[in-house]
Amino acid sequence: MKSHHDGMEPDDSRNLLIFIIAAIVVWVTFDHFLLKPKMQEIRAAQQAQQAALRDASETIPVVQRPREEVIHDTARIRLENGKITGSIALQGGRIDDVILNDYFKTLQQRENIALMSPAGSYYPRYASFGWTVATGDVATPDSQTLWRVQGGAENAVLRPEQPVTLYWQSPQGLRFERIITLDENFLFSVTQRVVNETDRSVTLFPYSLINQQGLPEDLYGRWVIHEGPIGYIDNDLIEISYKNMQSQRLREVRADEGWIALTERYWLTALFPDNRENNTFRFAYIQSGHRDVAGRFQVDLMGRGETLRPGEETSSLSHIYVGPKKLDVLEAYERQLNLRHVDLTIDFGMYYFMTKPLFYLLQWLGSLVGNFGVGILLLTLLVRTLVFPLANKSYRSFAGLRKVAPKMQEIREKHLNDKAKMQQELVKLYEKEKVNPMAGCLPILVQIPIFFALFKVLQISIEMRHAPFFGWIQDLSAPDPTSIFNLFGLLPWSTPGFLTIGIWPCLMLVFMILQKKMNPPPQDKMQKVLFDILPFVFVFIMARFASGLVIYWTFSAALGVVQQYIIMKSMGVEPELFKSKAQKEEERKMREAGVHPARKMIEDEVEEALFGEGDEQSDKTASKPATKKDAPKTGAKKAGGKKAAATADKAKETETKKPVSRPKPKKSKKKK
Repeated sequence: MKSHHDGMEPDDSRNLLIFIIAAIVVWVTFDHFLLKPKMQEIRAAQQAQQAALRDASETIPVVQRPREEVIHDTARIRLENGKITGSIALQGGRIDDVILNDYFKTLQQRENIALMSPAGSYYPRYASFGWTVATGDVATPDSQTLWRVQGGAENAVLRPEQPVTLYWQSPQGLRFERIITLDENFLFSVTQRVVNETDRSVTLFPYSLINQQGLPEDLYGRWVIHEGPIGYIDNDLIEISYKNMQSQRLREVRADEGWIALTERYWLTALFPDNRENNTFRFAYIQSGHRDVAGRFQVDLMGRGETLRPGEETSSLSHIYVGPKKLDVLEAYERQLNLRHVDLTIDFGMYYFMTKPLFYLLQWLGSLVGNFGVGILLLTLLVRTLVFPLANKSYRSFAGLRKVAPKMQEIREKHLNDKAKMQQELVKLYEKEKVNPMAGCLPILVQIPIFFALFKVLQISIEMRHAPFFGWIQDLSAPDPTSIFNLFGLLPWSTPGFLTIGIWPCLMLVFMILQKKMNPPPQDKMQKVLFDILPFVFVFIMARFASGLVIYWTFSAALGVVQQYIIMKSMGVEPELFKSKAQKEEERKMREAGVHPARKMIEDEVEEALFGEGDEQSDKTASKPATKKDAPKTGAKKAGGKKAAATADKAKETETKKPVSRPKPKKSKKKK
């Protein structure tokens, strides 16, 4: 038999050689046509990102000047549309001067709100646009570029239906153009166009940014409202506070769709890209390098790179919103630009599904009656009507507790030295009278999300800003200007801010105290002290909030007092708003006795849920033979007379007839 050759067959050698050659060709092709361009694109994108920070990293002026002086010293073209006025700087081509015509800093209306201010002024903030290239040997526009106006800058004014075109020619032959349009409200649209008039291919990346030095002038600074960088990117809401941004420094998200912005309590500056593919969104903080100069917060977005051959051109469109956070306007832009959740720039909070409808309702009521304060009162009345079934159950439970208070006192006197027996008898009394202390608390807990949603609505409504009410309230978004410490203006001296507790907070205090007096008194000493001082602490805190919010709480508390008074009268319970010394002494004795029926009922319900309906204590009582010591001799002797003894015997007879659950028999050991 012929043995196989140990060497490789000629066909196998040829196949191996072909495989090696094919592998080398595939690898070279992949590296040259796929991997290398991809790596170049990644490096170009990284260089473009660094260039996007170039505007923010420029030398920050140490000495700041009034914005009017800075604006006057630079060449500009005006912009106006009836709702905003301002200008665009030709050096850098920045939108850095935007003033809101219908909104003022104070009630005196002497100075308008300025949302955009140039670098070198107080509270600078501006929007910038541009291109960056993958290689550093091609010049692109930067913050020092002096743009020209097509048609001449002398008579150029940016208005609706009247766009402005800026252009600049690079030394290498790239022509850059910016076509800026402005609509009737607060939206700028910037089309960046570039034409490659060189003799080689160039890769460019478009970017847009909003840059702000330091914290904004109109910073609210409270946890209830988010202020700072915000974005809705790839179906995810991103909110970063100014404090966290300073420590985080940089956050980058790559996604196809989204928007990015800087938000305040009432104002918004946002970037809306038109491109829906390969966008890079960034939140950045850049230190100034000077101890006395604030750093810069920046939000920017960069589009995908475009490679232009000689003679080719490309363009990129982006939108910037500069204006108030009016929900109807923002939702209109959301539909117009096909964006998602632009309404989230208004901080509706975790109860979004309740806060937004209440926001719509408050706006409608305010416009219906022509006074936003009256709209708040109507909204309070509607919400009180909505939660009436829950409040009614709560108030009836509180009234029931007051109704059985005399019987609770009898039980206390009867079992003064046996607290366990006292708790059991109180539970039986509650079951007999169909009163549950927890029934009054649960409806209140259910109402908390509703009232918190209302609290949010009144904090974020720009319609409440500088809106008058009646009398001394001329701005519902500001605290009550009066103070009890100067007799509400009768004494000729002004109080410090922390002592400015006005008339409306004092009215709120009165109704909160009335509500407390109409509720059942707490049985714990610490709880009583806490409930006594809580209205004063709450009023001290609320006095610093918007007067519109205090008016809401005051009117809501007043409606609660009236409702509770009517319910108590209908149940035959007399409201005790002003207690006598005897009643106060009686409550003190009950607290000293340690009566905690609610706690006992909760413990019983937990035991029943865990171990079933068997009562271990009752089992022990049933299995134990009655002795003279167990007879209610003490109660009869203490009550004095035959009547008390007969009552005790009757109670004993009732307990004997009551069925009890018997314990399982246990095996007993035989005695020797």
